[in-house]
Amino acid sequence: MDPVWLDSLYHSGKAFGQFLEEADSRRERWINNYGDGSPDEAWTDRAANLSGTWYLLAVAIDGCSDSVSTIPYLAHLAAYSEHVNMRIVLPESGRPIMEAHRTQDERAATPTVLVLNERFEPVGVFIERPQSLKTWVSTDGADLTSREFVRAKFAWYQADGGRETVATILDIIEATIHE
Repeated sequence: MDPVWLDSLYHSGKAFGQFLEEADSRRERWINNYGDGSPDEAWTDRAANLSGTWYLLAVAIDGCSDSVSTIPYLAHLAAYSEHVNMRIVLPESGRPIMEAHRTQDERAATPTVLVLNERFEPVGVFIERPQSLKTWVSTDGADLTSREFVRAKFAWYQADGGRETVATILDIIEATIHE
């Protein structure tokens, strides 16, 4: 993907505070997840040791259950670390990112979070859900009714508290730093 286009798209995106302020769908869950997502000791040490400048370009929508369960925690990472910045764009403008980075079952999904270096070159991507949840979805979650699935998925996210999502983003950044 063209770094000039990614730079422009990133700068056209919304800061998390503005996105949260404008969220209509799942508003209470967005507010609660952000409120519950304060810095976690499991990742603050890692984030404190980052160097360089990193941009998270998140394609998300307020009505998406996976976006509401991941993006607020990434917002805390960006607020905590002077090295990490985040902007959110809607699928209408971020569709090329979603199409280029599909789920394992070939869907373009939200959230799709592109990790960009200081030159706005992509170095990694987080697609839709943390890996442990993806594994659960394809195994234990596969035989549940829709209602049971949604309840269990939200319970998983609640128990995780954004830790695996933030760890995944930090893994991407640290791997790039150490290349």
